[in-house]
Amino acid sequence: MHQRAVTHTHRAPTERWGLDASQGRRGPGTNRDDVQRAGPAARSENVTALEEATTSPPAGTSTAATVVPWTAHVRRWAYPATVLVVYVTWLSYMTASANWGLFRDNWPVSVTMAFGSFVAGATAEGGAAVAFPVFTKVLHIEPETARTFGLMIQSIGMTSASLVILVRRVPILPRVIGWVSLGGVAGQFVGTFWLSLGGSYSKILFTFAATVFGIAMAISRWGLKWEPLHTLPSWGNGSRATFVLIGVAGGTFAANTGSGIDMLTFVVLTLALGINEKVSTPTTVIIMGINTVIGFAIHAFITQDIGPAFDYWLVAVPIVVFGAPFGAYVASYASRDHIILFLLSLITLEFVTTLILVPFTPTAIVVTAIAVVICAVWFWAMLRYRHRTVPDAPPELARHHGS
Repeated sequence: MHQRAVTHTHRAPTERWGLDASQGRRGPGTNRDDVQRAGPAARSENVTALEEATTSPPAGTSTAATVVPWTAHVRRWAYPATVLVVYVTWLSYMTASANWGLFRDNWPVSVTMAFGSFVAGATAEGGAAVAFPVFTKVLHIEPETARTFGLMIQSIGMTSASLVILVRRVPILPRVIGWVSLGGVAGQFVGTFWLSLGGSYSKILFTFAATVFGIAMAISRWGLKWEPLHTLPSWGNGSRATFVLIGVAGGTFAANTGSGIDMLTFVVLTLALGINEKVSTPTTVIIMGINTVIGFAIHAFITQDIGPAFDYWLVAVPIVVFGAPFGAYVASYASRDHIILFLLSLITLEFVTTLILVPFTPTAIVVTAIAVVICAVWFWAMLRYRHRTVPDAPPELARHHGS
């Protein structure tokens, strides 16, 4: 039996920690914090350097016995294994229940989610940003059904995209994900049982939120000259409380429209904290994936009011399990401007179609006007906070990560 020889070689502290011994400072590409802050374009080079510095055997040591870490195999096969499980389960159910005819009756849903799932993985809007307006305005599906479907289908698509994000080690903000998701659980219950909207109000609310989201992105990218950050500027109990409240508000919104917690988090991260869109977007994708699983579970096991949304879900599942991860993959390489312009075009289409197709009652007009004033004050407060308390990223760091 062959035994692997293990050679222990002592290395100086400056070598172990990536320090340049001749200059007494950290060498490039070998500090974990630097790698964490790097964008996708730079991370591959930095991560490679880091792995070589920390895992490669010393010079003169045989590499014949080098073993690939088991975590690398997990990352490689996690998404394919998930797709296999989803497809085997879905095919088994469709065959046993003889529901293949659903595609003939509901093919517009499949077409809608081919595009919607890509948007879900590539942006901070979520798949419901496409499904909800198309369902309610074009296919004339009840808002409650469109909302439930949005939660159900994103529980597959957004979680698949989240898996790809994690496997590819795309930069994210884990603490934000944890605390926003905690508040989002409470928000789903609040929005489902105590602050439930219906009729045209949910359509107008969704359009208004998407428009606010678009304005926030435009201001953050082109209206401000501050350099974006790639990590949180500070963290404490105040930050935890803030993100929990964001989760409660966003979860309440998502419980009514099928989306929202991702957009709200994105607005705060970009406007108030100055986080780069290429970091905040995958962060919000994971947040939305978690929140939709909670929402799906509430409607499946507690309220038990899924109804016709289940048929729509069946014809969309085999599509979104590929579409959302593909969107996440493309977004990891796309520039900030490409992502923002793509989103703004969708939001503009949503805004125009709402003005044309959704009737505005006097009450709805008043409510919308009040919401505009509230958001204007909110934007001003976030921008003032960022200007007074959040430092800019060093210009060389911003150029290094790319725009």
